[in-house]
Amino acid sequence: YVDLNPIRAAIATTPENSDYTSIQERIKSNNSTLLNLGFDEDNINFTLADYCELVDATGRSIIANKKGYIDASLPPILNRLGLDEFTWLDELSHFKIKGKKAIGTLENLKQYVAKIKQKIRQDTSLNPALE
Repeated sequence: YVDLNPIRAAIATTPENSDYTSIQERIKSNNSTLLNLGFDEDNINFTLADYCELVDATGRSIIANKKGYIDASLPPILNRLGLDEFTWLDELSHFKIKGKKAIGTLENLKQYVAKIKQKIRQDTSLNPALE
Protein backbone atom coordinates (compact mmCIF):
# COMPACT_ATOMS: atom_id res chain seq x y z
CA TYR A 1 0.00 0.00 0.00
CA VAL A 2 2.91 2.36 0.70
CA ASP A 3 3.88 2.10 -2.97
CA LEU A 4 0.59 3.83 -3.82
CA ASN A 5 1.05 6.80 -1.46
CA PRO A 6 2.44 9.15 -4.16
CA ILE A 7 -0.47 8.22 -6.44
CA ARG A 8 -3.12 8.64 -3.75
CA ALA A 9 -1.60 12.04 -2.88
CA ALA A 10 -1.71 12.96 -6.62
CA ILE A 11 2.08 13.49 -6.64
CA ALA A 12 2.60 10.74 -9.25
CA THR A 13 0.35 9.17 -11.85
CA THR A 14 1.86 5.67 -12.10
CA PRO A 15 3.84 3.32 -9.82
CA GLU A 16 6.87 3.37 -12.12
CA ASN A 17 6.99 7.19 -11.82
CA SER A 18 6.49 7.24 -8.04
CA ASP A 19 9.79 8.48 -6.63
CA TYR A 20 11.18 6.99 -3.42
CA THR A 21 9.00 3.87 -3.53
CA SER A 22 10.10 0.27 -3.41
CA ILE A 23 8.16 -0.58 -6.57
CA GLN A 24 10.06 2.04 -8.58
CA GLU A 25 13.34 0.80 -7.10
CA ARG A 26 12.51 -2.83 -7.94
CA ILE A 27 11.52 -1.93 -11.50
CA LYS A 28 14.73 0.04 -12.04
CA SER A 29 16.92 -2.69 -10.55
CA ASN A 30 14.93 -5.42 -12.33
CA ASN A 31 15.04 -7.42 -9.10
CA SER A 32 12.28 -9.96 -9.58
CA THR A 33 12.86 -11.73 -6.27
CA LEU A 34 10.06 -11.16 -3.78
CA LEU A 35 9.16 -13.02 -0.62
CA ASN A 36 6.49 -15.68 -1.00
CA LEU A 37 3.09 -15.05 0.50
CA GLY A 38 1.85 -17.58 3.02
CA PHE A 39 3.51 -20.15 5.20
CA ASP A 40 5.61 -23.19 4.31
CA GLU A 41 3.91 -25.49 1.79
CA ASP A 42 1.03 -23.04 1.40
CA ASN A 43 3.33 -20.34 0.00
CA ILE A 44 2.14 -18.43 -3.01
CA ASN A 45 4.91 -17.61 -5.48
CA PHE A 46 4.85 -13.89 -6.17
CA THR A 47 6.99 -12.35 -8.90
CA LEU A 48 7.81 -8.71 -9.56
CA ALA A 49 5.39 -8.82 -12.50
CA ASP A 50 2.65 -10.12 -10.17
CA TYR A 51 3.39 -7.35 -7.67
CA CYS A 52 3.40 -4.67 -10.37
CA GLU A 53 0.04 -5.89 -11.64
CA LEU A 54 -1.39 -5.97 -8.10
CA VAL A 55 -0.21 -2.42 -7.34
CA ASP A 56 -1.47 -1.21 -10.74
CA ALA A 57 -4.91 -2.79 -10.26
CA THR A 58 -5.19 -1.47 -6.70
CA GLY A 59 -4.10 2.00 -7.79
CA ARG A 60 -6.88 2.14 -10.38
CA SER A 61 -9.53 1.98 -7.67
CA ILE A 62 -10.98 5.36 -6.76
CA ILE A 63 -11.10 6.09 -3.04
CA ALA A 64 -13.43 8.87 -1.92
CA ASN A 65 -11.07 10.55 0.56
CA LYS A 66 -7.95 10.35 -1.68
CA LYS A 67 -7.03 12.76 -4.46
CA GLY A 68 -5.25 10.43 -6.84
CA TYR A 69 -5.60 7.14 -8.66
CA ILE A 70 -4.17 5.45 -11.76
CA ASP A 71 -6.14 6.54 -14.80
CA ALA A 72 -8.25 3.64 -16.07
CA SER A 73 -7.44 4.59 -19.68
CA LEU A 74 -3.72 3.83 -19.18
CA PRO A 75 -2.49 0.48 -20.51
CA PRO A 76 -1.56 -2.18 -17.92
CA ILE A 77 1.77 -1.62 -16.15
CA LEU A 78 3.60 -4.48 -17.87
CA ASN A 79 2.71 -2.94 -21.24
CA ARG A 80 3.85 0.50 -20.04
CA LEU A 81 7.17 -1.04 -18.99
CA GLY A 82 7.51 -2.70 -22.38
CA LEU A 83 7.41 -6.19 -20.89
CA ASP A 84 5.71 -9.13 -22.51
CA GLU A 85 5.79 -12.14 -20.21
CA PHE A 86 5.85 -14.61 -23.11
CA THR A 87 8.76 -12.87 -24.85
CA TRP A 88 10.66 -12.74 -21.56
CA LEU A 89 10.04 -16.41 -20.77
CA ASP A 90 11.06 -17.41 -24.29
CA GLU A 91 14.28 -15.39 -23.96
CA LEU A 92 15.08 -17.02 -20.62
CA SER A 93 14.43 -20.52 -21.98
CA HIS A 94 17.18 -19.95 -24.58
CA PHE A 95 19.49 -18.08 -22.22
CA LYS A 96 21.98 -20.86 -21.46
CA ILE A 97 21.71 -22.39 -24.93
CA LYS A 98 22.98 -19.09 -26.34
CA GLY A 99 25.94 -19.22 -23.93
CA LYS A 100 24.79 -16.19 -21.97
CA LYS A 101 25.71 -15.97 -18.30
CA ALA A 102 24.21 -12.66 -17.23
CA ILE A 103 21.73 -9.98 -18.17
CA GLY A 104 21.88 -6.43 -16.92
CA THR A 105 23.01 -2.91 -17.58
CA LEU A 106 26.51 -2.46 -18.97
CA GLU A 107 27.67 -1.18 -15.58
CA ASN A 108 26.20 -4.19 -13.75
CA LEU A 109 27.73 -6.59 -16.28
CA LYS A 110 31.16 -4.98 -15.77
CA GLN A 111 30.81 -5.46 -12.00
CA TYR A 112 29.72 -9.07 -12.53
CA VAL A 113 32.71 -9.83 -14.78
CA ALA A 114 35.08 -8.28 -12.22
CA LYS A 115 33.50 -10.34 -9.46
CA ILE A 116 33.68 -13.71 -11.22
CA LYS A 117 37.08 -12.92 -12.77
CA GLN A 118 36.13 -14.41 -16.11
CA LYS A 119 35.66 -13.00 -19.55
CA ILE A 120 32.25 -13.08 -21.08
CA ARG A 121 31.16 -12.75 -24.68
CA GLN A 122 30.50 -9.32 -26.05
CA ASP A 123 27.07 -10.35 -27.32
CA THR A 124 24.84 -7.97 -25.43
CA SER A 125 21.73 -8.37 -27.53
CA LEU A 126 18.36 -9.50 -26.33
CA ASN A 127 15.17 -10.01 -28.21
CA PRO A 128 14.36 -6.48 -29.51
CA ALA A 129 11.06 -6.49 -27.60
CA LEU A 130 13.06 -6.65 -24.36
CA GLU A 131 15.64 -3.97 -25.10
